[in-house]
Amino acid sequence: MPRHALVVDDDTVTRLVLCHMLQSLGWSVDQVGDVPDALDRLRERDVDLVVADFHLPSGTGIDVLEAAEQRAPAPAFILVTGIIEHSSLSSDIAPRLAAQLTKPVGSEMLRSALGRVFPSEDA
Repeated sequence: MPRHALVVDDDTVTRLVLCHMLQSLGWSVDQVGDVPDALDRLRERDVDLVVADFHLPSGTGIDVLEAAEQRAPAPAFILVTGIIEHSSLSSDIAPRLAAQLTKPVGSEMLRSALGRVFPSEDA
């Protein structure tokens, strides 16, 4: 059974590209564009991984991270940021992330992060 990911990004193109990259690596993927939809999806379904943009229309990826951390077991969490957000995240956030990727996210960047998070599998 493939692992399941949730992609959260308000930019449709970025969201679809991330979904395509994950699907090409054998993941099943759900996608949403904002925090409330992400919280609903996390309540509805178990996921192994959340990939979330930092800036979202009604909150941030950190809001999604906090909700994901309430799950048992909590999914791995990859935060996608721009250069500015990357440098301004508080120091308590980084240890809670499986990875932090800076836009634009390329397929090798994502594959490498997945390999670190799920080392026993082909990312």
